[in-house]
Amino acid sequence: MSFQPFARWWAAWREETRVYRAPDAASAQARARHLATVTRLTPVMMAANLVNGLVSAWIVAPHVPGWQVGAWLGALLWLVGQALWGWWRRRRRPVYQVSARAVRRAVLHAVVLSAVWAVPAVLWVPQLPPGAQLFMAVVAAGMLAGGALALAPLPQAGMAWAGVLGLACLIGAWRIDDPAGRALAGLLLGYLLVLVLAVRTAARQSNALLASEREAERQGQMVALLLRDFEEHSTDVLWEIDRTGRFTHASSRLTALLGNDPALLERGLVELLAARAPGGLDSEGLRMLRRALAADKPFRDVLVTVHMGDGTRWWSITAKPLLDDGGHTAGWRGVISDVTQQRLAHQRLTYQAHFDTLTGLANRDQLRQRLTQSIEACVQTPRRCALLCLDLDHFKAINDSLGHSVGDGVLRLVAQRLQSVVRRADLVARLGGDEFAVLLDDVRSDEEVELLSQRLLQVMNAPGDIRGRTVSVGASLGVALIPDHGQTIDEVMGNADLALYAAKESGRGRCETYAAWLGERSRRQVAVESELRQALARGELALHWQPIVDAHTWEVRGVEALLRWQHPTLGTVSPAEFVPVAEKAGLIGEVGAWVFGQACRVARAHLPGLVVSINVSPLQLMREAFADEVATALRESGLDPRWIELEITESVFLDDAPGALESLHALRRQGVSVALDDFGTGYSAFQYLRRFPFHTLKIDRAFVRELLTHHDARAIVRTIVALARTLGMRTVAEGVEEPAQLEVLRRAGCSEVQGYLVARPLTLERLLPLLAAWNPGERPEPDEMPDTRPLPLDLTPPSADGVPGAR
Repeated sequence: MSFQPFARWWAAWREETRVYRAPDAASAQARARHLATVTRLTPVMMAANLVNGLVSAWIVAPHVPGWQVGAWLGALLWLVGQALWGWWRRRRRPVYQVSARAVRRAVLHAVVLSAVWAVPAVLWVPQLPPGAQLFMAVVAAGMLAGGALALAPLPQAGMAWAGVLGLACLIGAWRIDDPAGRALAGLLLGYLLVLVLAVRTAARQSNALLASEREAERQGQMVALLLRDFEEHSTDVLWEIDRTGRFTHASSRLTALLGNDPALLERGLVELLAARAPGGLDSEGLRMLRRALAADKPFRDVLVTVHMGDGTRWWSITAKPLLDDGGHTAGWRGVISDVTQQRLAHQRLTYQAHFDTLTGLANRDQLRQRLTQSIEACVQTPRRCALLCLDLDHFKAINDSLGHSVGDGVLRLVAQRLQSVVRRADLVARLGGDEFAVLLDDVRSDEEVELLSQRLLQVMNAPGDIRGRTVSVGASLGVALIPDHGQTIDEVMGNADLALYAAKESGRGRCETYAAWLGERSRRQVAVESELRQALARGELALHWQPIVDAHTWEVRGVEALLRWQHPTLGTVSPAEFVPVAEKAGLIGEVGAWVFGQACRVARAHLPGLVVSINVSPLQLMREAFADEVATALRESGLDPRWIELEITESVFLDDAPGALESLHALRRQGVSVALDDFGTGYSAFQYLRRFPFHTLKIDRAFVRELLTHHDARAIVRTIVALARTLGMRTVAEGVEEPAQLEVLRRAGCSEVQGYLVARPLTLERLLPLLAAWNPGERPEPDEMPDTRPLPLDLTPPSADGVPGAR
C-alpha cells in the first residue's frame, strides 16, 4: 500500500495551517483575526449548547439513570460557563496578535466539548425509544454541522469537533439494533466527509481573505507614505474639490504655493486660478479647464498661466473625477505641476529652432518658411519679392589669423549692418558660417533691388572695429527675383546662389543678378560631373601629344601629354572645363592616376628617348600617397624616371601646404624632373624658386603672344631665360605660333619651344608618323623681325668690386 497520496495531503495540510503555528508577526496577526471571528460567536454557540443540553437531558431522563444525566449536564454547564466567562473578560480588550498556544487551547476546548456531546450519542441513543432516538439524531446533526462551521476559521478546532462528535454519532448509529441504523451510519460518514471539506475550504477562503486585506493594508500604507513624501518633497501639488468646485482637501504645498494664505482656499479652484490668470476666466487655459471639468472625464496637462510674486508661472493641471455610489461625479482629485522651467526650456528650443544664437537673426528654417509665404503671395497676386544671398570675402583668413572670437564679432557686426539697412518688413537670416540672406518683401522695381544691393555692399565693405582691431569686411552678393527667377524655394535659393558664385568669380565685392545663362552653366557643370564619373569606364578619355623641340637645332626633345574628353552628347569637353569639376567632385585623383599610368606606358613603348611632360593638379600633389603612386606607375611600366617631367603651377604654394613640398622633394629623390608651369603669371614666383629647385621653367603663352608687339614682353622673356640659366634650369616657351616668335626666343637663349608652329596636339597614331618623318633642317625662318631693339640685359653676377661681369 502506497502512502504517497496521504503524504501529499499531509504536506498540503501543513502548508495550509502554517499560519496557525508560525512565530512571525504576520501569522500572529492572522491568528488574532481568526480567533476573534470565533470568539464573536461564543455567546450564540454557548447558548445553543445550553438549550440543546437542557432539552436533551429532559428527553433522555425517563430512559437513562438520573446520576448519568446529572453528571453529563453538569460537565456541559461547566464548559459552557468557562467559555462564557473567558469571552466576558476579553470582550472589550482588542487583541492584535495571539500565539500558537492560544490556538491549541481553542482546539482543546473544542475536543473536550465535542467529547461531552459524544456521550449521549454513544451510550444513550441505542437504548432510547425510536422517538427519542430521532430527537437526539436531529440534535447531534445540528451540533455537528453548526459547531464545525462556526469553528472553520480555526480548521484544527473545526475538524477536531467534527472528528470527535462525528465518530460518536457513527458508533451510536451502528449500535442501533436495526438495519436503518447501518444505513444511517453510512449516510453520516458521507456527511462527515463533506463537512470536513467544507471546513477546509472555508479556512482557505478565510486565510486568503485575510492575506488580501493585509496586502491591501500594506499597499495603502505604502501609497500613503508615498503621497506624504510626494507632498513634502515634490514640486507638484495635490488637491481635491467637491462637485461645486470647493476645496475638500488642500495639501500644505498648495497653501505654500498660494503664499501661505489659507483664506484663499475658501474660494473654488477655478475662481482661485482666475484671480491670478492673465485674462481671468476668459484666458485660454481656464476655458480649457472649465470644459474639462464639465465633461466629467479624466484629463491631463491642461496648461494655465498665472501671475505669482516671482513672475509668470505655468501650471499643468491633471485630474480625474470622484464617483459616488450611484456612479455620478461627486468631485475631482488631481495634481498641479509647476512646468515653468520646462516651458521656458521649450521657448528656448523654439527660439533656437527659428533664430541663430550667435547673431539673433532668423535661421535657415525660418527663412524657408517666410520664403514659402512670399512665393505663394507672388504667384497668386501681382507682387514681387527678391532674395539676396550674401557671402563674406576672405572670412576664413580672418578666423585663421585673428581667431574665432574676432570672427564671431565680425558675424555679429555684419548682422547689425544688414538690419540697419533693410526695411522692417524684410527678413535678414544667417544661413550658416559666413553666409547670410536678405528677403526683400514687396519690391516695386528691379532698380529698387539694385539700389538696396549696392547700399548693402557699401555698408558691408566699410572696415569695422572688433575687439580693438580694425578689420576689413567685404562681401559678395547674389540676387534672385521672385517670381521671375523661380517659383519654388529650391529654385529661388539655388538661383540666388548661382548669382553669388558669379559675383565671386567676377572678382568679389560685387553684386550679380541671376541670369538664364548662369543656370545653363550650372546644369552644364552638373552634367559634366555626372558623366565624368563614367568617362574612364566608358573609355572616353584620351591623351593627345604635343611635341617640344630644341629652339636652336629644331630637334624633338620631348612631348607633353594633354588630356582630352570626347563625349557622345556633350561633345568635346575642354580640360579647362572638366578639370576644375573633377577637382571639386573629388575625381581628380582617379583621373590623374589614369593619365600618369597611360603616359608612362606610352612613353616606355612608343616614345623612347623623349621626355614626357605631364600636368599635375595641385590637389593631386597635396595627397600624401602621390609620390608612392608615381613610383608604382613607373615600376609597373618599366619607364626610367628621367624620361618623366611633372608640370605644376604656382597655385600649389598659395596655401603654403607642407604636403605639396614633401611630395616635390620625394619626386626629385626618385629622379623625376619637375617643371614650374606658367612662370611669371602668379604671385611671388622668385620665392617659389628658392623653396624648391625646379628643373624647368615654362614661359607662359601670354608673354610669347606679345613678343612681337611689346618691348616689356621681350624684356620679361629675356629675364626669365637669364634667371633660369643662372639657376641651372631649362626654359620652354609655350604657345609659339609664328617663326618671328621662334627667332626672338632663340636669340634670347630659350632652350625649347612648343606650340602650333611646331605641331598641334595629336593622337598617338598621328604623332608617331610625324616623329618618324621629322627633319631638323626644316626649321621655319621669319620673314621679318620687330623693328624695336631694346637694350640688352646683362645678368652676369657682379664681382666683389661691384663691376658687372668681373670674376
